[in-house]
Amino acid sequence: MEITMPWGSGSIQVQLPDTWNVILHRPERVDAGRKTDEIALVRDSLSRPIGAKPLAGRKLKGKKIVIIVDDNTRPTPVHRYFHLVLEELKKAGASLKNILVIPGLGVHTPMTQEEMARKLGPKNLKLVKWENHNAFDLKANHYFGSTGRQTPIYLNKHLKDADLVVLLGIIEPHLWAGFGGGMKNILPGVAYAETIGIHHGILAEPPYRFNRVGMMPDENSFRLELEETRRMIGADIFCLNVYVDQGRTIAASFAGDPVEAHRSGVRYLYERMGLRFDRPVDGIIVNSCPMDINFKQGMKCVGNSLPALRPGGAVMAFMRAERGMDDIRLPEGGVPLPLLKAILRLIGPSRVKGFLDLVKKGFGVEDKFLMYYSMQLVRQYDLFFYVPTLNEAEAKAISMFVKCQDPAEVIRRGLKKIGKRATVAVFPEAGITFPIVGKQYSE
Repeated sequence: MEITMPWGSGSIQVQLPDTWNVILHRPERVDAGRKTDEIALVRDSLSRPIGAKPLAGRKLKGKKIVIIVDDNTRPTPVHRYFHLVLEELKKAGASLKNILVIPGLGVHTPMTQEEMARKLGPKNLKLVKWENHNAFDLKANHYFGSTGRQTPIYLNKHLKDADLVVLLGIIEPHLWAGFGGGMKNILPGVAYAETIGIHHGILAEPPYRFNRVGMMPDENSFRLELEETRRMIGADIFCLNVYVDQGRTIAASFAGDPVEAHRSGVRYLYERMGLRFDRPVDGIIVNSCPMDINFKQGMKCVGNSLPALRPGGAVMAFMRAERGMDDIRLPEGGVPLPLLKAILRLIGPSRVKGFLDLVKKGFGVEDKFLMYYSMQLVRQYDLFFYVPTLNEAEAKAISMFVKCQDPAEVIRRGLKKIGKRATVAVFPEAGITFPIVGKQYSE
């Protein structure tokens, strides 16, 4: 059996054993080329926001407005609807000179002028001021208080004096937040690195739920803590989240209160992109589309699909990772994969974080928890990856997967691991889909 998966502007073909029981779920796809419909969807959501007053119905004359957009690691087509947001703000009396746009970088690489022009649209970018968030300079951030878990919340200093904060992002499955979007644009989007690190520490606390893809927001302690920042910020907060299908077409739009509107978007995504399975499978074949910018984002294709895989199963992954490792700082040396797997299985899930701190020094905040996530993966599964932009030294330093030289090798190694009579699920656009196995789980 041959399967075809999207690969950049083209596709990649992979031959599977005829003896495998292959499950190929494809969610509905919105027809491409519906730009007028996209505009109508966004405009309608802005005019009828959920749990909030429309932007156009506010009194914004002389008010300071901060717009936080997700960065270029997300495929959100903000350039196609940013003008609608500006129109609504101007109807309310806002002046363009009082608007500041900040990309929600977290600890990602700062965006260039060219990248911001692609994100907002060149004409739109000329109308507003913008600046990158700096997560590594305490002076660029302001202390807003502490969460119930005692995480100190330092956020971009411009939020302190803002009268209105507008969040523009995407609803997508997410490894830790369950789903992207909502208040996530603020934490970790415009948070101080130390704040991000302490917040991410939730993943290494009981019950050690390191993969939370598809977890409902009200059951996810990671999501709930980041939403606590809402009560600490004096400014009103308005959210506009879109859902983008496999063709990067806007298929739905949710505007309004950053929690209520986000919940509505999550329910939509759960029904639309959640692929139903009766039971876990022996192997999963995952393709990173459309999260193809780098290895870090490409890893989402694994996490998004992982709930479908039985313990001890095989992950066969295909990642474009256009920028390779990008901003991930690689550690020096590395434990050989077979030895690493044996150690991690011996120490169990609760001691993985301590082991990581011991053997993998020099990581940044997000890289550290990506490696923590990876170690938990290695402990339970066998991973075979095709990532053509990674070299042998980089793969060895990560020491979490078998680097395959071509797509056929990925399948050969998977076949050797799970056998000829295995049941295998294929996720061609695993960057935006996720499985639902049996009943919806809770933490």
